[in-house]
Amino acid sequence: MKTSKLLIFLVFILGGLIGLGIALASAEMIHKTGDDKFCSSCHVMEPMRDSYLQDTHGGNNAMGVKAECVSCHLPHDSVWNYTYKKAMNGISEAWQVAFSDPENNDWEANRRNKKEFVYDSGCMSCHDNVKNATASNMKSFLPHRDYFNGISNKTCVECHENVGHKNLGFHLKEKFSKVENTK
Repeated sequence: MKTSKLLIFLVFILGGLIGLGIALASAEMIHKTGDDKFCSSCHVMEPMRDSYLQDTHGGNNAMGVKAECVSCHLPHDSVWNYTYKKAMNGISEAWQVAFSDPENNDWEANRRNKKEFVYDSGCMSCHDNVKNATASNMKSFLPHRDYFNGISNKTCVECHENVGHKNLGFHLKEKFSKVENTK
């Protein structure tokens, strides 16, 4: 009887350690696959990386603070939604690279559809101080009042159109006009 209890206890401990190891390895993998180095390892993403590095959010600011790609391009409303979207994006992008020509994507259409690729919950995870803007700080208060009161349906990137990627159009033209000229 004692050996079966000991065996159950050991199995429980071993299962817990294996589960913890899987959770930590998953968290590390999610973290390592969220920055500009990983995201631009696919050469088609070079224009996005180059324009991001020139932007305030890419570290081009007085403090050197840098947002990761996933800070903006994944939802931050729940761990489950974040992980699900990250997995779906990874599968979709791997599929595109393996079975299509991502250089033939309509990148300008993606830019016009930016609200599909940027999540307000990501913006608010860093800029939550905007919620506390008051009439004493009119510069922040007035433009965001309708958004926080639910009067405006606009997303952050619909007002802040070029946020995150400085001169992206230029970088896209530079990259993809070279590709077209070599075909």
